[in-house]
Amino acid sequence: MSAKKIYCIGLFFFAFFINAQKLKINASNNNIKDIEFILRQEKTFGNDTLALKNYLEPLRKVPKYQIVYEGLLANGYSNFYNSINKTSDHYYLQSIKKAKASKNLSLEIWSQFNYISYLYYYRNLVDLTPLLLEVIDKTKELPTEKIILADETFKKIGWILQTFGDYKTALHYLKLAENLSAKKTSEYVSILNAIGATYLYLADFKQAENYLRNTAAISLEINDKVRYAKALGDLALIAKKKGDFKTAIDLLKKDIQISNEYKSNQNTMYASIVLAEVYIADKQLENAKEALKNAERIAISKSYFKKSELQIIKLKLEILKLQNSTENELVLRRRMLVLEESLQNEDGDLAIDKANWIIEKTKFQKKIATAKKEINYESTLKNLYIIIFTMLSCVALLVFLFFRKQYKNRQLQYEEEVAALEHKKVKAEQKLSEVREDLNAQVQYLKEKNTQIKNLKTAIENIKKSSSYYLEKENGKLNALLESHLMTDSNWNAFKKQFQKEYPDFYNLVQEDFPEITDSNKRILLLQKLNFSNNEIAELLGITNEAVKKSKQRLKKKLGDKYQTLFEHIGN
Repeated sequence: MSAKKIYCIGLFFFAFFINAQKLKINASNNNIKDIEFILRQEKTFGNDTLALKNYLEPLRKVPKYQIVYEGLLANGYSNFYNSINKTSDHYYLQSIKKAKASKNLSLEIWSQFNYISYLYYYRNLVDLTPLLLEVIDKTKELPTEKIILADETFKKIGWILQTFGDYKTALHYLKLAENLSAKKTSEYVSILNAIGATYLYLADFKQAENYLRNTAAISLEINDKVRYAKALGDLALIAKKKGDFKTAIDLLKKDIQISNEYKSNQNTMYASIVLAEVYIADKQLENAKEALKNAERIAISKSYFKKSELQIIKLKLEILKLQNSTENELVLRRRMLVLEESLQNEDGDLAIDKANWIIEKTKFQKKIATAKKEINYESTLKNLYIIIFTMLSCVALLVFLFFRKQYKNRQLQYEEEVAALEHKKVKAEQKLSEVREDLNAQVQYLKEKNTQIKNLKTAIENIKKSSSYYLEKENGKLNALLESHLMTDSNWNAFKKQFQKEYPDFYNLVQEDFPEITDSNKRILLLQKLNFSNNEIAELLGITNEAVKKSKQRLKKKLGDKYQTLFEHIGN
């Protein structure tokens, strides 16, 4: 048998074996342990949804595991689409619906938290918040042994509350997870890492360092290299806060090296961003640029990394500011505004504000419910009015802050665009002042001025179409700058003087043989002699292209037969 046939048969049997894999079901008197046994067998099948369904088939056939089946199927489609998608949403909601119908609180908590984990992974913080509050309340009604995968559930609750900035409550749930988790496992070190990071946010550096060093030591012991890398990255944050940039850089480089080796792209991106921040703090700007370049490659690869991309852009702008450079600044600021708008309902600051608002709203609703039981209707109604007024005031404040931020961003962008164009103008004029005695340099200056005039006109047209047009109407800075670009008498006299030195014969000819030529005609003729087009002449003199043509026509009529002689000299 040929080697090719043997290879094909081997490949067939390998594919058959993979597709033939089935999830195992355990039968015991402890239903929670049986479900946990199933959940620990969860696998990722990537794009192979057929293999996913085949693997989960044993669950589909058992009625009591339908809730778990649909939840795991939703997870599989989440991996397949690698984004929020309708198929996953359908199965998550079906799983939750069936769990509620079953009146099994353990499964209700698991099905809802399974959906919350999906929303959190793709940064939909607003939609997950009411569900999270519901799940937290339900976990308080059950002993921990009745909560499915209690250690993982409490750990993830801690993570999410950490994202909302509720560090003390996050620490409470992470400590619960620590006590429940099996020691010296990947799950355990991830909990230690999260506790260390929470202490870091609380500025308790001593506790943070203890937990993070413990994380690193156990990670190496159990050979969890990615978690070891993450612990190094968090230790780098402590070094950074203490001003020990060298240690922070060394730790972050090690973090990135290991993350790259184990293809942990998300961790590579986060570590690269932090590395760039440290380099900026240490004035190593070129190194910071390189670190951001590496982070950006990953950030733009996934739609749910927008917040990281925004962070990268802000750091790039900080570097430009430190270097006194405007290179690509407008492009970066436009992208920044797009991302900020996009993140309003995802994981941006406004989304987190909304999530916190829902939390506060829920607290108010609970207070109302309690008040109804304890005091009479009239008093409750009075409190309700106070609460509604407070809520509306908060909403009004949030709306006001949002629009004020938008207004400031537009104003900042407008001022920076004006400043950048003014800077170019000043730079060009400084250059001219150094070579005022050189006609070629003056010609080059006029060409550059034409380009700047075109850019200004484009900027004015663009702002007319944007929501920022009121700024130009109020201030008129772009139009004022456009006016300042037109040829002044001073510039004209300097230009005329150098032209006379370069082309004395032509200039004397115009002066002596054509006394009827006005000064305004002379400006057009001299610029035409230097091969400026009608459009370029119009831009420089602040008139229309049509006005240039009409001026030439009137001159032709005025000069009669002498006109042809004049233009022969212009062409030579």
